[in-house]
Amino acid sequence: MTEKSAHEQMERHATLTDELTALSAERDAVAASVQERLADAVSEAIAKAGTNVGGLGQSRDGRRFRFEARLDRAALVAAVTEALPDGFVVSHVNEDGTLSVDWTGDSTTPSKREHGAILKAIIAEETETDSDGFIESVPSRDRVLARAVELGVDKGDAADRLSRLATLDVVDITDEGVYPDENFSRY
Repeated sequence: MTEKSAHEQMERHATLTDELTALSAERDAVAASVQERLADAVSEAIAKAGTNVGGLGQSRDGRRFRFEARLDRAALVAAVTEALPDGFVVSHVNEDGTLSVDWTGDSTTPSKREHGAILKAIIAEETETDSDGFIESVPSRDRVLARAVELGVDKGDAADRLSRLATLDVVDITDEGVYPDENFSRY
């Protein structure tokens, strides 16, 4: 086999570089389109789930009141899960309201992934910590399951998924309640 000249190799290099540039632009355009559709689904879910507004107090003279609008992360995850296109699932919701949505790689989203996201959001929502980040209280197993049912998850499915999350070291289930475990933030 004869070797190509340096000139021919550079022409091939230039062609491949142009193809890669075009593919990168197409990839970025597809990703932007998907992100826009996901943002629309999340916006729709937020409008449906809304926020919780709680009173923080009032001034000493009683004329000024303070309120805090707070996301109900569990309700948000349930609403977003319902609104997302097939194949996407909420993987994590942070305290500041930012959330991560993963593509499962499947044409449909496995219900176990959806249910796991909802259960994690319930646990995160109902776990109370002190100013140093130490856990003060956690929801009971029964409370997690009851809240999951309120959000549309079958009780048996929720119980099965909660057990699976414990097996994966995502949560730790004790007599005192359901604690976030070492892998909690990774799932």
